[in-house]
Amino acid sequence: MTCFFKHEFLSGLLGVALMFSFACGVMPVSADTKKVELEQKIADIELLYQQLHDRTEQARSIRSGLEGQRDLLIPEIQVLIKSLDVQSYQQGQQHLRIKYNVELLSVIFTYMDALQAKINLYHSGRDRLAYLRQLVEDDIKMISTLNDLKIDALTTQISLVINRFLPDAHIIQVDPEKLQMISERETWQRVIQKKY
Repeated sequence: MTCFFKHEFLSGLLGVALMFSFACGVMPVSADTKKVELEQKIADIELLYQQLHDRTEQARSIRSGLEGQRDLLIPEIQVLIKSLDVQSYQQGQQHLRIKYNVELLSVIFTYMDALQAKINLYHSGRDRLAYLRQLVEDDIKMISTLNDLKIDALTTQISLVINRFLPDAHIIQVDPEKLQMISERETWQRVIQKKY
């Protein structure tokens, strides 16, 4: 009987302790922990957002420099084509100045296109980060009503986006090995058709 009494007493005591912990705010500690975690995610998002903005500006600056080079080469090629009465790509290849300018212009076009793709990627990343930041801010306002699974899913989604864009956060990464070079013939067509 004494053993039964102790078991009942301990079970009752455990139940009272659990009820007391729920009533006194053990759950808000978990909510506070989740709130701190979400606030840290906002800080991570804001840092990466700013870094992607910086890379966008850097890429625009580099692209602008390349545009300047392009704008010097194209008129020279056009003058040579006209003065030498060049009628086709094959004829242009026979004149070294035209040939080398077209080769250089192919490289410039390739890198300009790659930088534009990076700028588009950075814009996309910033849009996704802004969307996630808004979700986090909304969730922080409703933290007491959210379940852990929803918060964990959001923090996982944020981590995936951050990991996707983090390599580009510090330096513009254009791998020359992976670039598909624009052909000289296509460059020739761009110059002739004035599609830069």
